[in-house]
Amino acid sequence: MIQHRLVIDVGNTRVKLGLFTWPSSRPRGELPACIERTSLLADEPLPCELLAQWQSAATNWLPAAIAGSNPNDVERLKSEWRSSLGPAPRTVANSDDFPLPIRVEEPRRVGIDRLLNAVAVNELRSANRPAVIVDSGTATTVDVVSADGAFEGGAILPGLALSAKALHEYTALLPLVSVPELGQATPEPLGRNTRAAIRSGLFWGQLGAVKELIERQVGSDAEIFVTGGGGALLAEHLPRARFEPHLPLQGLVLIAGREPLAVSRSP
Repeated sequence: MIQHRLVIDVGNTRVKLGLFTWPSSRPRGELPACIERTSLLADEPLPCELLAQWQSAATNWLPAAIAGSNPNDVERLKSEWRSSLGPAPRTVANSDDFPLPIRVEEPRRVGIDRLLNAVAVNELRSANRPAVIVDSGTATTVDVVSADGAFEGGAILPGLALSAKALHEYTALLPLVSVPELGQATPEPLGRNTRAAIRSGLFWGQLGAVKELIERQVGSDAEIFVTGGGGALLAEHLPRARFEPHLPLQGLVLIAGREPLAVSRSP
């Protein structure tokens, strides 16, 4: 039987919402499939009308789940939830809910999005091989999942858009290079005007940092998974990398599915 679950990942810049199928039997190596997806700026209201449309087309609607690195917006979006959509989303915020060892000094202080990525990658990676997860968003994270499935920690650096904003705001003359402009295509390393030079420095600097971190964290044996808004462009230049655009949302579906939350709703 196919069921459907809405999940919401609340970031510092954007909110990502996805509707996923949840089959009653799912082999390892397959993640829940995304059938609807949208995103909002962090201060935009919850699109309840759109969610109602999604709900009307889905059968066996499971209770929604929400998580993210912006606790205030998590609570705001829950307050905007309409009762006609069913129970308010369950908040996933406690690392104790996660089905993997978290081998860091303070497990409960690890960003939930990083752990959601790890949960999803544990479904995808080959047995007995470590994995590196590169998540390119407001911040870029480069995290390691060990061969036995534990979250081992990683590195956090400014993402492409945050770096572009810093260059603009902390200099007198450098222009702001927008996210769409950054993501157009791989820039030439040699920029022949100011905007091109900024694009080059941001992209190749970010890629170089990510490559160096991967090599120093685990070496060449790890599988590499890339996600996030800037992930597709980075993945093209990371040998062996696999781009997975929905990892945090899919990890959230997996976590929500660990508890008996299912209800059946009519279309």
